[in-house]
Amino acid sequence: MSGSIKFSSPTTVLPPYGAYSHAAVVSAGSRLLFTSGQVGETPDAVIPETVEEQYRVALNNIVCILADNGVSPKNIVKITTYLVSPIAPDKMRKIREDAFGDIAPAATLIFVPKLAGPKYLVEIEAVAALD
Repeated sequence: MSGSIKFSSPTTVLPPYGAYSHAAVVSAGSRLLFTSGQVGETPDAVIPETVEEQYRVALNNIVCILADNGVSPKNIVKITTYLVSPIAPDKMRKIREDAFGDIAPAATLIFVPKLAGPKYLVEIEAVAALD
């Protein structure tokens, strides 16, 4: 992936609060993968009760989608997270680091009143550069 993605956070804006970058530039000619929103539901239809566990499952679902396309979380250029319930920032960073490793893509966190089903507390979508 060296050369096809460049992350940056200019000194002319407030530094990122966490493990993300303000911008991601993808080289021309790269193929992009867009995931659908992934909820915290396991392949065997289990929906954990806590927002933290649903977050972990949703991130794992993204890892599986990336792997199925021959790439890893290092290919993620943008991630958008929708939460119904907040997660303590330190817990959120730890869970994401456990799932994705040490990456800092462009990122957005949005609090919403509800998602597609009443048990869902998390939905995450990602964009990844494949080559």
